[in-house]
Amino acid sequence: MVDEKIIKFFEGVLSKTRDGKIPWGPTAQESNFIAAIGGQFSLSISGPTEFDSMFTTVQALVGSSVPGQRYVLILRDMSSTIATLTDSEEGMRPGAMRELYERARWQAVHGGEKINRAIEVLQTL
Repeated sequence: MVDEKIIKFFEGVLSKTRDGKIPWGPTAQESNFIAAIGGQFSLSISGPTEFDSMFTTVQALVGSSVPGQRYVLILRDMSSTIATLTDSEEGMRPGAMRELYERARWQAVHGGEKINRAIEVLQTL
């Protein structure tokens, strides 16, 4: 079981991300996003990669057990990793980590702006 403080922290991160108060940005890895908070902490969230999805599909085709998708949130300060939380931790609400990942991704890739541009282009067709 994960410490209740870590779950409370996660819920705060999710809430602040929903409100647009955490500035998520992209990294060199397509399935990883980062944010700085308070000038002394950083967050990173990672989701399944394209390779993970292909591996899961192959496992399903050959009939072996298929692990769940993994989402990981890491809190760091200037010198160390403070906490690591995965979507499969006891005490995590089902789907909450995926929601955080998708909201961070959407913000980091400027999804809202890009979909607006795509709508404009579609209207000109």
